[in-house]
Amino acid sequence: MSNNTAMTELAAPIIDPFIANSFRIVCLLFVAEVVGVCGIMTNVINILVFRGQGYQDGVNITLTALAVSDIGALISQQIYNLLLIPMIQETDLVILKSHLGVLVIYVNEYFVRVSSLVTSFASVERCVCVVMPLKVKSIITRKVVFTVNVTIFLVLSLYLFPPYFSIYLGLKVIPGWNRTVLSIFYQSYGESVLRLSYNFTDLLLPYGTFLILILSSATIFFQLKANAKWRHSISSESLQSGKSVAPFKERKSVVMLMTVSFVCVLLVLPKSLMLTVGGVVREMKMDGAYKDITTIVYSFTSLLETINSSITIFIFYRMSTKYRTEFQKFFSVF
Repeated sequence: MSNNTAMTELAAPIIDPFIANSFRIVCLLFVAEVVGVCGIMTNVINILVFRGQGYQDGVNITLTALAVSDIGALISQQIYNLLLIPMIQETDLVILKSHLGVLVIYVNEYFVRVSSLVTSFASVERCVCVVMPLKVKSIITRKVVFTVNVTIFLVLSLYLFPPYFSIYLGLKVIPGWNRTVLSIFYQSYGESVLRLSYNFTDLLLPYGTFLILILSSATIFFQLKANAKWRHSISSESLQSGKSVAPFKERKSVVMLMTVSFVCVLLVLPKSLMLTVGGVVREMKMDGAYKDITTIVYSFTSLLETINSSITIFIFYRMSTKYRTEFQKFFSVF
């Protein structure tokens, strides 16, 4: 009897369920939806602007890939958010609403990880540009950039394999609703597969990506600071001698991508930390004793990811003269 009482006390919500659900709905269904719709439009604009600039510069290929992955992340997040509409009951769809959300959120996490890894590649590319400016054109060609970005999309698609391999869809009778709907069922080996994949998909992959972003940005920062000649690379002597002035012109591009990297770490890292805590502390899982806290934290960190996928246009417009010129040219017809 005492054990049952202890379990009941443990399962008692820390935060009022109404407050937790209200925060989740406001954060995801309203704020994140508005930001996400705007983000989808701005990323489409990014693609059109980069297309107008052309793909002579490999960085435009990478930034286009980033825009595509951001659109995928935003669309999948929008679908998940719409499932929070209170009017949509659990059994109104052909599959249980909560179970459909599970399927959609894996797609969202796939695109978020692709975006992070594409950003890290862009950071590494600029790092090579700063450290080896004379060799970067021969090392990182357009073909290499295109191949790396396509490879990122294809290889990271394996992220979806463990969860989808561990489940199957089957019919389930809902007694209270007198309906039969599709539901997710886990294979007998599902828990073992997910536990094993967790070490890579939720630990090694995201934190490894953040480490690359931080190390690349730090290398760029200290290299620029140590090299006093960087600020004078566009001197009249270099112009008369016919030497390339690309390093000076690319300095803004380097700083711009450092900003994108910093924003990515700042806005995506909290979600990864939350997932890590959930993997270590059983009570912090979505069905754990502290699920109300997890719900609030998850909603807020998901909003941060939505913001991260939506604000790159402002960074590009503010810090890239080429982007700003092409953007204004594109919208001059209006």
